[in-house]
Amino acid sequence: MRSSWVEVNLDALYHNAVYMKSLLAPGCKLLAPVKGNAYGFGIVPAAKVFAKAGAEYFGVAIPEEGKELREGGLTQPILVFGATFPDDYCLLFDYNLIPNVFQLKQAEELNDLALERGTKLTIHLSVDTGLTRLGFDYTGELLDTIETICHMPGLIVEGIFSMLATTELYPNREYCDWQFNRFMILCNELEQRGIKIPLKHICDGGGTLAFPEMHLDMVRPGTPLYGMLSGEPGSMDEIQAPLQPAIEVKTRLACVRRVPKGTKVGYGATWEAPADSTIGVLPLGFVDGVARQAAGKGWVLVQGIKCPIIGRVCMDQLMIDMSNVQNPQFGEEVVVMGSQNGAKIDILEAGDFAGTSDTEFSCRLGRRLPIRYVGNLAEEFGL
Repeated sequence: MRSSWVEVNLDALYHNAVYMKSLLAPGCKLLAPVKGNAYGFGIVPAAKVFAKAGAEYFGVAIPEEGKELREGGLTQPILVFGATFPDDYCLLFDYNLIPNVFQLKQAEELNDLALERGTKLTIHLSVDTGLTRLGFDYTGELLDTIETICHMPGLIVEGIFSMLATTELYPNREYCDWQFNRFMILCNELEQRGIKIPLKHICDGGGTLAFPEMHLDMVRPGTPLYGMLSGEPGSMDEIQAPLQPAIEVKTRLACVRRVPKGTKVGYGATWEAPADSTIGVLPLGFVDGVARQAAGKGWVLVQGIKCPIIGRVCMDQLMIDMSNVQNPQFGEEVVVMGSQNGAKIDILEAGDFAGTSDTEFSCRLGRRLPIRYVGNLAEEFGL
């Protein structure tokens, strides 16, 4: 048994996916993003849960993640959101992955390779409507470029998509509306040329929850599937979504120290005991995802009591003030994020301790922390 671990409730993931699926009109597909090791939740187990809940597609950031899904037994279409470089083109063909194509040269290279292999490669085209990240530039040449790609004999243009930039600013939707309108003008102009691309998609998690009129043919909600909203405190307070938290981070007391008033604690001696105190040492640190910024701002739960993080967070350890805890014991369970004895530190708070979002907090969790799966589905999947 490891001293620190992540606990993921697969039943909660399933509940969230079923809820997100229920928001969609008949025929609208659910693409479940599982990039970044499924936001820290474990890519293959999370994907299996989402597939059981009805997800028709998966989204990854790099082809290697798609390979991992295929080797884990997932057969659904997999869209690679990020750039695929030529030295990874073989993975697209070998593992039946769908690249995000946003350059004419890239389309030409993939078309040539498909013809060499005697096959066709399914692709999605991305268009930059205002995020200024990946995507074809929204210029007067774009229609001609897309038409050229759609006529390439080695490619099947199955989808066209864009990415909203400001869904976390709900209900201020002016920029979202502007992006959506640009995207729809482009799609309509393509159709006027006789180019009908089957899957049009633009909604992320916030867009899926807030803008049902933008769902189109497919949605790509990330954070809501994992029990989170759009990542920033207060960003989606007006959205009432019955999402279930699905992750907790736990550790155990590695040391209990009783020290007199004035004792210095940690590197730099930055904390001084204001009175006789009980100090706890926990066996996890910034390599495990607890940011140094959390010192003096965050806390953990011991026996359901909030205990401040003190001193400096070390690479492998951190210290807490347990002076209000009755008789803490070596090996006792400590909750870094989650619930204990009726008290709770939710993932948005945990992210805020580090000056970041809930999503970044879950993605920062280090690989040294094993994932323990709980819930009925964990038993069903043999995890």
